[in-house]
Amino acid sequence: MEKIELTGQHVLVLWATGQNPEDVKSFVDKLNLSVSKGGSVKVENMQRLLISAYPSSTFDVALLGTSAPHVTHGLDVLGEVMRILKPNGTILIREPTQSSDDATQIGSTLIGTLKLSGFVGLSEASMFENGSKNVVEIICKKPSFEMGSSVSLPLSFAKKSQGVKKVDSNVAKVWSFSSNDMMDDDLDLIDSDDLLQKDDLIRPTAESLKAPECGPSSGRKKACKNCSCGLAEELDGNSDGNSKPRAATSACGSCYLGDAFRCASCPYLGMPAFKPGEKVSLSSRQLNADA
Repeated sequence: MEKIELTGQHVLVLWATGQNPEDVKSFVDKLNLSVSKGGSVKVENMQRLLISAYPSSTFDVALLGTSAPHVTHGLDVLGEVMRILKPNGTILIREPTQSSDDATQIGSTLIGTLKLSGFVGLSEASMFENGSKNVVEIICKKPSFEMGSSVSLPLSFAKKSQGVKKVDSNVAKVWSFSSNDMMDDDLDLIDSDDLLQKDDLIRPTAESLKAPECGPSSGRKKACKNCSCGLAEELDGNSDGNSKPRAATSACGSCYLGDAFRCASCPYLGMPAFKPGEKVSLSSRQLNADA
């Protein structure tokens, strides 16, 4: 224990079932002499630590596996030790090993477990003989703050009165040049107004923006794609504009019966049923959009 200052400290000693009680008692008597007045030594069974209900930040030093090391320490035990240690509290932990090769593996595993438990300032794992056994020893600390604590950060949003920084005039010019600054004898720029025609300057009227009427009587010279008003059929059979429109015919023999009998690609889809040879026409109600 010469590596840790124990005078006036509150020390926790963990022991495990299977250890010789006389060895534990002898070890605690030596600690009481080192702690002297102002300090104390508490002894707790490792298997009962989680139900011991010690208050948080109770101990300055925790000694694990020091009386007779023969057990390993899990995250649950180390997490509870972290809780009951004071900020900056010290933990000294020892675990048994069989050889130097095992010591390296045990030390690496123990260091990882201590880090996961939140301990900092870990020393290197050292191996030495403790009686008839070889042990790995590591010393580390609890962080200097209590777990779950918070602190306000000093944030200041006041404007600093250090004056306005002067900007180099050459730098400012980079962001203020115009197209005239780019003009030189070898560069010809086209005026965008010269690209406009007279018709481009005429403002369109509401009438000119309306879509042209559709249908055989609209006077259009070209039918819409997927025409369903009859203009396509009329233009198909009226190339010179004088012959009568061609009557609707059915290629499959079912088109005139209605949509229920028509193919998926039928040009008469959506049209009313008609008689064979009859011209398909839509009523004025069907030509008007729904209100």
